Amino acid sequence: MNSPADTTAVTDFDHHSATFAERPFEALAELRDTSPVAWSTAHGGFWVITDHEHVVDGLADYATFSSTSGPAIPANPFGTRHIPVAFDPPTHGLYRKVLNEWYSKAEITRREPEIKAMVEQIVAGLAARRSWDFVADLANVSPGAVTLGILGWDPARRLELLDVMTVSMRNQANPDPDVQEQNAQRNVWFREQILGEAEDRRAHPRDDLMTVVATQPVVGGAQLTDEELCDCVVLLLLAGFHTTSGAFTALLAHLQRHPEDRLRLDQDRDLIPDAIEEIIRIYSPATAHARRVTTDTDFGGVRMKEGDWTLFVNMSANHDPDAFPEPEKVELGRNRAKSVAFGWGVHRCLGLHLARLILRLEVEAVFDLLPGYEIDLDRAELSGRMGQGYFYDSMPAHLPGKA
Repeated sequence: MNSPADTTAVTDFDHHSATFAERPFEALAELRDTSPVAWSTAHGGFWVITDHEHVVDGLADYATFSSTSGPAIPANPFGTRHIPVAFDPPTHGLYRKVLNEWYSKAEITRREPEIKAMVEQIVAGLAARRSWDFVADLANVSPGAVTLGILGWDPARRLELLDVMTVSMRNQANPDPDVQEQNAQRNVWFREQILGEAEDRRAHPRDDLMTVVATQPVVGGAQLTDEELCDCVVLLLLAGFHTTSGAFTALLAHLQRHPEDRLRLDQDRDLIPDAIEEIIRIYSPATAHARRVTTDTDFGGVRMKEGDWTLFVNMSANHDPDAFPEPEKVELGRNRAKSVAFGWGVHRCLGLHLARLILRLEVEAVFDLLPGYEIDLDRAELSGRMGQGYFYDSMPAHLPGKA
C-alpha cells in the first residue's frame, strides 16, 4: 500500500474499533471538520472520506474508484466479489438487470400483501408473549424471512444462516489467524448451502429467484458459474438479512424518547415513510463503502495512487451540515435528495424498495398490534461494532403491565 505525502492529514481512524462504536457521530464530525479527506493507518492504510461533497463525487466516479476489489475494508469474510456490486459498468448492469426484476418497486408492491401478513404474524406473536426483544424477535426476523421467501429457501433456516453471518461479520476485522480460519470455514459452509439450493432448483425448478440465478442465462446467453452464483446469492443474503435492522430499532428508540412523534405517526400513518427516510439518513444501514483507486488522481486536495484503498463514509456524509442543516435533528419533511443512506451512483442499494416496505410494515404492525408498548432504553444495548452499520444488539420491550 502506498504511503501518503508528508502534507497529508494522517489519522488512526478505524470504523471497526470499539472506540469508534462508542461515539461514531462525534468521531466522524471531528474528522470531517478537520480533515475530510485523510489517510488512515488502520488495516494496512486507506483514504477515509467523510464530507458529503467528496463522498458523492467518489461514489459516482466508478471509473476512478472501482468496487472490483470488494466493497469493504478489511475484506468481507464471505468473499470480495459480491455480484453485482463487485463489477463496474458495463458488466455491472448486465448482472443487475436480472436482479432488478425481482427487487423493482412494482414487484415489491405486488408482494406487499404476503409480506404484510408475514410481519403481522410475527408481531402478533410478540403481543401474545407481552414481553420481547425488538432486535432478536422482530428486527432480525422479518427481513431474513422475506429474503428467504424471495429466494425460495426454507424460512426455517433463517436462524441458522443469521448466526453464521453474524459471527463472521463481527469478526471481520479480527486479525487473529485462528479467527480468520474459522471465518473461512463458515464461508465454505455458506457457499455449500447455496450450491445445494442451486442443485435442487436445477432438478426441480420453481417460481423463485434461486431458480433464475441457478438455471437461466444471465450474461451473454450463459448461465452463472457456481462461483458466480455463490457470489451473487451471498450478497442477497447478507444485505437482505441486515439492511433494515438498525434503522427499525433506531426509529423505535427515537419514538420512545419523543412520544410526541410517536403519537403523530400513529395518528397520521402517511408520515411513516418520511420518518423512515429521516431515520435512515441519520442512522445509516451501511457505515461506508470501500473502493480502490484505478489510476493516480488528485482528489479532495490529496494525491491518490493507483491501488490505494478508499473508504467513502456515507454515515458521515449524511451528517454534513453543508448538505443537511441541523443534521442531527429528526426533521420530517426535510429535503433528502442528497441522502446517501442507500449509497450513490450505479451501485445504489438494489433492495431499497424492499427495505422501505419492510420498515413501514413493521412500524404499522407495532402500532396496530402492540398498543401502549414500552421500550426499556436503560437496558437497550447498542452494538460495539459499527463497521457495517448502526445497530442495536438488544432492545427489550413489553406491553403495559408486563415488565
